[in-house]
Amino acid sequence: MFAPRHDWDECAHRFRQEGRLRLEHALSDQIAEDIHQRISSASFAMMLARQGQGVVMTPSDLQQLSGPARNALQQEIHGAASRGEGFVYEGHQLAKSENAQMQAILSMINSADTLDRIRQLTGMSDITHADGQATRYRTGHFLTRHRDDPDGQQRRLAYVLSLTRHWHPDWGGLLQFFEDDGTPRDAWSPGWNILSIFDVRHVHSVTYVTPFAAAPRLSVTGWFRAGVKA
Repeated sequence: MFAPRHDWDECAHRFRQEGRLRLEHALSDQIAEDIHQRISSASFAMMLARQGQGVVMTPSDLQQLSGPARNALQQEIHGAASRGEGFVYEGHQLAKSENAQMQAILSMINSADTLDRIRQLTGMSDITHADGQATRYRTGHFLTRHRDDPDGQQRRLAYVLSLTRHWHPDWGGLLQFFEDDGTPRDAWSPGWNILSIFDVRHVHSVTYVTPFAAAPRLSVTGWFRAGVKA
């Protein structure tokens, strides 16, 4: 899966210093183009949080909402976000996909070579598998500040494979990192063929995508986990 490079030891050193790594030109050009084409033509559902729970709404579900119901839903989402809770974006779960081409992306991420490289980069020798989804952030989408380490799920490492060309950081959609007390640190902008990996204990968010964003923010995201694959 990974493009050939000569600095793997240096990359591993960088990860172990900070518990995170931004790897540019992560995949071969052909693989990156192939994955981009697949997710660009995929169907997406709306992923959002309601009362602290993740909810999936298909395009059909959204079409059935009346104007007032849509407004009420948006007010609910924004109200939770004002308290630092929730998310809204479009997603396509790879493992549950009816599209074999989308399932194949997850198989690639779970290949022996990829898992070996991730273990070598991070020193997380207990990683056994990954899950994943294609994500599409458009105007008004966001993911509030959080950690990715809920009890019992054995998540070790979060990943974001960014496949977005010509993204301008003023459009939002940044992978924003924070100190444990909530103080903002730095932020990583979406880009083309960039793999970001980070320890799930890092506090992070995806910043609000502005109304003037000229393109969707496309990526494949998920977690590398320990334990038996469900």
